[in-house]
Amino acid sequence: METPAGTSLLLDLVNSRLVFAGGVHDELGDDEKSAAWLRARGSSDSPEAIAGARRAREAFVPFLRGQAPANILDPWLSQMRKTPTVVDGRLDWTLAVDDSVAVGARAIEEWAALQTASGSRIRPCANPDCQHFLIDNSKANSRKWHSMETCGNRMKSRRHYAKSRDLAGPTHG
Repeated sequence: METPAGTSLLLDLVNSRLVFAGGVHDELGDDEKSAAWLRARGSSDSPEAIAGARRAREAFVPFLRGQAPANILDPWLSQMRKTPTVVDGRLDWTLAVDDSVAVGARAIEEWAALQTASGSRIRPCANPDCQHFLIDNSKANSRKWHSMETCGNRMKSRRHYAKSRDLAGPTHG
């Protein structure tokens, strides 16, 4: 199945569980929410697909943070198959996998498409207190924060405060 235009299944997947001081926001936390999440992204909402999406997230988050080796993706890679068809006079390839690995396989395809000579276009937000990931579509591939309004401004404010404190020198009291 295809991800709806203008969205990223991989980005949505790795941002689907965030832990806050007041609790956890988990879009795959219960089966009903998980089924709706999968349907909204063009996936099957079977119990196998739900379990597979959760397993894929558990693998991709540490992988994208550099905390897990690439072989963490092997359970999906080993089952990925493409089926050719002719559509409107051209060859088209369709991912043919079981529901249990469909989300992970689609996420791998998206991840592969986001790799460039200048590095990956998907990465964690540069704010160490943030759990979000971002896809950098800038020409220079230099975006740092998932949101300039929140993380970018916070980090700039912290740097400014630290620099002005250092320039002021020690206080005597």
